[in-house]
Amino acid sequence: MIVDDEPEARDLLKMLIRQIDEVQVSCEADGVDTAVSRYMDHLPDLVLLDIQMPRKNGFELVRLLRSAGYDPGYIFVTAYDEYAIQAIRLSAFDYLLKPVDPGDLVMALQRFRALKARSRVTNQIDTLLYHLQFKKPIKLSTRCGFLLIDPAEIIYCHADGNYTIIHLTRNRQETVSCNLGRLEEDLSVNGFFRISRSALVNLDFLGRVNTRSGTCILESDRPVELKVVRSRLSALEKKLL
Repeated sequence: MIVDDEPEARDLLKMLIRQIDEVQVSCEADGVDTAVSRYMDHLPDLVLLDIQMPRKNGFELVRLLRSAGYDPGYIFVTAYDEYAIQAIRLSAFDYLLKPVDPGDLVMALQRFRALKARSRVTNQIDTLLYHLQFKKPIKLSTRCGFLLIDPAEIIYCHADGNYTIIHLTRNRQETVSCNLGRLEEDLSVNGFFRISRSALVNLDFLGRVNTRSGTCILESDRPVELKVVRSRLSALEKKLL
């Protein structure tokens, strides 16, 4: 299965795979949610998986399939991302840098065949998820430079046009020069959830959800009540299972 939000990237991989004997593409998806259902329908042996995708990144798919009891092989396809690549290397999975080199793809598929024969994929997935749980500081641009923020200290983020206001522990606040959608991509691997068009919350601080009023309470130095749009309530509940 090929999972990538860019049609051109999926087409390139399909073209390259057609030239490789004994390998075929059973299905494809443009995002994590679609990929879960496509995987259930086809049960492929291997997933060629983009990491940076809108709303949910590739690691979310790994977590979802693992929690459902499925352990396919993975080859990650990504632009350079030092943190992601470090986690992939530590778990001994293969990754391919975009644009994908045909020779690198062939070698990665050969290594997967050898790995599958030794039945080590499940251990690799557990190792990958273990290393991804450690949150790294993220670099964010400001009006006059940049700052480094530990995601564990972010309580929630609030949209302010093309800027985002970040609310931190110890009653701190920072304004960064990126919109909330871009920040969501950077933080999705760190346990954050978009509760509305204007708010992204750290689930580590989530203390209570009121489905009747459509609100949630974030517990920190002082409790914060935020509105959760109705369409996101069920997704939030599933996220916490």
